[in-house]
Amino acid sequence: MQKIKYITYIPAGNDTAFVLKRGYTKEEKKKINDEIMKKESNIEQVGFVELGKEPELEMAGGEFCGNATRSAAHCYLKGKEGELLLKVNGKDYIKAGINEKGEAYCEIPLYKGNQKMVEEKEDGIYQVRMQGMVTIVIEEEKAKKYLENKEKIKEEARKIIEKYELTNEEAVGVMFLEKEKNMLKINPIVWVNAIDTMFYETACGSGITGVGIVQAFKENQNQKLNIIQPSGHIINITVEKDNEKITRAIISGEIYTDGKVKEIEMN
Repeated sequence: MQKIKYITYIPAGNDTAFVLKRGYTKEEKKKINDEIMKKESNIEQVGFVELGKEPELEMAGGEFCGNATRSAAHCYLKGKEGELLLKVNGKDYIKAGINEKGEAYCEIPLYKGNQKMVEEKEDGIYQVRMQGMVTIVIEEEKAKKYLENKEKIKEEARKIIEKYELTNEEAVGVMFLEKEKNMLKINPIVWVNAIDTMFYETACGSGITGVGIVQAFKENQNQKLNIIQPSGHIINITVEKDNEKITRAIISGEIYTDGKVKEIEMN
């Protein structure tokens, strides 16, 4: 039996467990992911870090996650103000840190492929490509019919993923938008291919990035939005645009951890 040690972080919801060791195989990561989620039903995703070494984060499913990335920055910086370059999933180096307000932030790696970054699939529905994630943004009027029955919203999200032929992507988020207190609120359903998890997440940094990029695309200008998460907390998204090109996206917000190291035993 081996003991797997981990710490839980809560980035405006979206409870994230960080295993305090890296270097596991894909199969081992999935097994550890499943065991931690079985032990703690509030955990929505699992990442792997190793303190005392180069700042690096591996996600169990290999997906990019903005909330996990800024949580990892908080973990490596031990909650103190600063900035670092974080290696994510063995391929991207991402600027992340903690600002003077104590908020954790990270840049979002923008899509660099040959397909369109933003595409209007149909009236009120947009597709946004990012590194390691595709986000479908469904605007308020179009989202109303789906939000009438939230018990079936994961099923509806899966249908949308299949409709737009996204089942081969690393991860897909479907953002159902609504207005609350004159602010945008997301209802994020996130599917991760490698570990086949589908969560109605309590917060989603990549999701609000998709929303910010859509707004910048539609209004043809920079965006700075405060977006309400299902947890009731707010995450901020800043999107910078130069002519027709999105040049930068940053998310920021509060993060909580009790710092307690927990354990699971595995064969």
